[in-house]
Amino acid sequence: MKNLFQLHERLDREGSDKTILLFLDYDGTLTPIAKTPAEAVLSAENRQLLCDLAKYPWCQLVIISGRSMLDLKQMVDLQGITYIANHGWEMEDTSMYLKSLMSVETVSAMKHIKNELVRNLSVIHGIFIEDKGVTLSVHYRQVLQTQESQVKKVVDQVCAPFYQLNIIKILEGKKVLEIMPPIEWNKGKAALWFLRKQEIIRGRDNVLPVYIGDDRTDEDAFKELRGNGITIFVGRQIQRTAAEYVLAGPQ
Repeated sequence: MKNLFQLHERLDREGSDKTILLFLDYDGTLTPIAKTPAEAVLSAENRQLLCDLAKYPWCQLVIISGRSMLDLKQMVDLQGITYIANHGWEMEDTSMYLKSLMSVETVSAMKHIKNELVRNLSVIHGIFIEDKGVTLSVHYRQVLQTQESQVKKVVDQVCAPFYQLNIIKILEGKKVLEIMPPIEWNKGKAALWFLRKQEIIRGRDNVLPVYIGDDRTDEDAFKELRGNGITIFVGRQIQRTAAEYVLAGPQ
């Protein structure tokens, strides 16, 4: 990967006369990873930076996150930008009705899984189960390292019958397990959908997507947008990534 600061010439060459679609992940990108989701507060400096960017006619700002739409909008709290939440399952555009794609079996399974996880994981200190409507998140960042394997074992046991029948799927992020419908939809599909829509509105040669993210769930977007735009991985621990460029951290 290349350091992002080698990107200036490319931006001058490819983006000088285009609208930049700036996709920004929230946790680990706009804010450092925190012990709990509620503690990942956007700094005043970054909030002002986003506010300034949103005013430029050449920049279409998109915050894309695994958080629920309500939570994400409360944390960012800016008008005039686009929000894509819940790994792409919640989008502000009213033409997207992804919830209707959930089968009756998946809806029933998610309720059962939530109840079973609450019952079986409540004895583990530091566990946080987040119900985001379409998806479930099992956060274990505050769990003792010696108990992390137990958390994963319980999640596997509870989800296995539904996973084997392709009623749900599980994604692993940074100290979080995401349980969601098995439909081929994620941050990457959502970002690509938004890009294609903007190409129709503005003209295919008039937009340049730039995606910045830090988590495994952002890899889907790096793969979808590679060759279509600019992709940037955030993090000091260099992992195998489909992104072209790297930044050390949110700072």
